Amino acid sequence: MWFTTESRERPPWLLKYRSSTAFIIATVWTSSFTDYFLYAMIVPVMPTALVDRAKIPYEDRERWVSILLICEATVAFVCCPIFGYLIDVAPTRKLPYLLGLILLGASMLILCLARTIGFFVIARLLQGGATAMVVVAGLALLTDSVPFENLGQTVGYLGSAVTLGFLLGPLLGGLVYRVAGYQPVFAMAFAIVGIDLVMRFAVIEKRVAKRWMALSQDDADSNNETHHDNPSDDNPPQPDTTDNDATIIPKHSRKPTLLLLLQQPRILISSWGLLVHGMIYAAFDATIPIFVESHFNWTPLGAGLTFLPSSMTALFEPYFATATFLLLPIPLTLLALSSQPTTTHITLLMINLTLTGLLVNIATPALYLETQRVLDTVERRQPGIFGPRGAVAQAFGIQTMAQFLGLTAALPLLALVAMARAPWEIWVEEREEDGPAAADCEPAVEALYVDWARKAARKLARNGRLVDMVARGGATSDETRACSRSQEVWVAGYGEW
Repeated sequence: MWFTTESRERPPWLLKYRSSTAFIIATVWTSSFTDYFLYAMIVPVMPTALVDRAKIPYEDRERWVSILLICEATVAFVCCPIFGYLIDVAPTRKLPYLLGLILLGASMLILCLARTIGFFVIARLLQGGATAMVVVAGLALLTDSVPFENLGQTVGYLGSAVTLGFLLGPLLGGLVYRVAGYQPVFAMAFAIVGIDLVMRFAVIEKRVAKRWMALSQDDADSNNETHHDNPSDDNPPQPDTTDNDATIIPKHSRKPTLLLLLQQPRILISSWGLLVHGMIYAAFDATIPIFVESHFNWTPLGAGLTFLPSSMTALFEPYFATATFLLLPIPLTLLALSSQPTTTHITLLMINLTLTGLLVNIATPALYLETQRVLDTVERRQPGIFGPRGAVAQAFGIQTMAQFLGLTAALPLLALVAMARAPWEIWVEEREEDGPAAADCEPAVEALYVDWARKAARKLARNGRLVDMVARGGATSDETRACSRSQEVWVAGYGEW
């Protein structure tokens, strides 16, 4: 017996409000924001923390920042389909939802106490698993709670939580680190996790609420009936059978839902858009804090403030959704103009980051809603093809995997190679007359080839302005190291300078 006589007389406190659609949406929104906020919160803190706490060599900090981000994104990418299956077979969505928060809290605790690179890696792996669990369980909870015709719009709203988490995390993380230090950054994280924990414990699934309401109705009806009219009075009534339950299609009569989704070109296109979205933010998270630190001599606070302009653009998400990807290459290319610690270059950096964030943010809801339109179109053509509950959760799972694939792929391609082998100007293909001549260099993607790296190193090191500055003693320490390192790379590859 799952319910005793006493429990049947006392349903959960505020059952109506805790199981309301609005509260469930607010809970899922908060959990999504918490997860992505904590993912991005330590972005401006990590380069300094790795050097000060894990004793990583200063010149290796960008490589380890990228490795840690890759660890988390890879685990999340792999775990999304696994957790999706486990959540589908679980009797309730709440248990895996809480498990995701436990993993998240554990990862924050390890990061807070970590003083070796191994613990930093373990923490990020746990955080990746928590992210996958939260995303999949949260959307599954929504599919059970929101009417199908409103589900696409609701999922679109979750994009604002993801975006704000991605962009406000570095801002507040850098600010708190600058003002109070390393440990208070995680005190802020634990406070946010605490709020999320309260909401996840408080929320009651629709299916559980219906069971309680059915029991309450049964108790009321039993007062007007005799016991011999209902010999099975001790057994709790089952929830009413819905229309969806009556139209379940046997599994052998249709293809696997995941395969059906992957056959839809529009879903693949929207997933590709989210993959690009993930690549952009991964590249920014891995390179911008280090770039402003080495080129502008900024602190982690300054690195965090760098993300503020693009985070504010998330407020415009509901209002625009067209032509964004056509315009996006413009500010990304113009980032090349920022290379010196002057007011003009810093202003250009802020403007281009703002435009990039604006274009990415306003495109995100359109990508989610495009998938919903595809599902509606296919369902109208072949009713029941996706089963009684539809396929929104699995479609969102594909998009989430695509986004994390972008996070994973961008880091080794851009951060580990381009930033390690050539300065910011080469990564974004600068073409300034008084700077490194990118017009004479192959595109940054070709830095994957060692031969290009050697040739680029020679061209950069032989740049007259930089060599003259080093010879006169007027170069900064970073410029001197860059010139020396380029010469060493060339000599190692070709035997002479």
